Amino acid sequence: MAKWLCAVCNIYVYNEETGDSHTGIDPNTKVPDFPDFWRCPVCGANKDKLVPILEEEYWQKARTYTNFTEKKEEKRNILVGVDNPLTVPELRQEYGTPLGLRGIGQGLTCLANFSALSKYRLKKRLISKHEDPVIETAFLGKKINMPVLGAPMSSLSYVSNITEEDFAYNILEGCKAAGTVGCTGNTSRDYEMVHPAIMALKKVNGHGINIFKPQSQEVLIDLIKQSEVEKAVAVGVDIDGAGSVNFSLAGKPVFRKTIDELKELKIATRLPFIVKGVMCLEDAMGAAEAGADVIGVSNHGGRVLDSDFGVADVLPEIVKGLRDTDKDERILITADGGVRTGFDVIKMLALGADYVLMGRPLAREAVSNGVEGVKRVLEYIQTDIRIAMLMTSCNTLEDIKDTILIRDR
Repeated sequence: MAKWLCAVCNIYVYNEETGDSHTGIDPNTKVPDFPDFWRCPVCGANKDKLVPILEEEYWQKARTYTNFTEKKEEKRNILVGVDNPLTVPELRQEYGTPLGLRGIGQGLTCLANFSALSKYRLKKRLISKHEDPVIETAFLGKKINMPVLGAPMSSLSYVSNITEEDFAYNILEGCKAAGTVGCTGNTSRDYEMVHPAIMALKKVNGHGINIFKPQSQEVLIDLIKQSEVEKAVAVGVDIDGAGSVNFSLAGKPVFRKTIDELKELKIATRLPFIVKGVMCLEDAMGAAEAGADVIGVSNHGGRVLDSDFGVADVLPEIVKGLRDTDKDERILITADGGVRTGFDVIKMLALGADYVLMGRPLAREAVSNGVEGVKRVLEYIQTDIRIAMLMTSCNTLEDIKDTILIRDR
């Protein structure tokens, strides 16, 4: 009988002979005969993402999946899902291998993002005049349904059977369908003519943001100009991509950037310019001096530097430093890192972010369930935000301040 592997998570395996009691599949059931509502118990992919594998590979993978299911049963108090490193710590990056989704080294920075957000509790306050919370806003002149954007991500083709262009499109179109804006990442894979992210941007008629790794000035300016032609909402550089292992392995050097180099990129385009990957006040002030329109507080999901702080730990200091110096020219601040729910979004906004970027949950859905999956997750987030605002007596986004937060002692 045939053996199968989920090409999305690379963990779930299925043996037609034995079936799968975890998902209600009887023995001797072929994959094409699975019900349409079937989903991979690890990552949520549908049956179309199952690929046949050899007997030898099946038995190599079987133990990993067994360990995962046992771990899942043991840790019911932890949010189950492949985007939470606490659920499957043994599946983090192995030493010396290219980066996966869970973080570099011991994954301490990835865990720090969760820890930093968990230090805060939301203050429930209900004796007040009832109003329906208003969460609609605008980002760089573009109306959006909530202050949440799709984070820039790429290289999912290294760990799944999706192309870079399709992944970028699913993120952008899914965000658009949910009434917001998505970003594209910058893959290290070679491409023939046009960058996959720019191809995806073209497909959505410019409804997206291209964020590029800090390659040479010549390469970046060319990519920025191409984004401009496709009428992107904004463009930017992911400065902490300077530590990208995938780009180094691909022979595409990435660099730290000076203030003057960032200024050169800023003046090379008519589009709003974003500097993402800031984790200290010094870099925030440098980005502001370079003329950045948006500063993204981010540690790249913990995938470039182990033992960094969580984003929520450094966000208040960066916000205060920028607000004390930017006078009347208000620089927009985004934050991402460990954001999994709309309640996490509220915490980031209360700590001073203007907008919150969401990454891993959208990546999982973009690969496994495409545009509709991305849209569905964002709709959940939108519902969470409304509930959180209602329960904390915040009627507008301006009402979301640090006074609704209580920090654990």
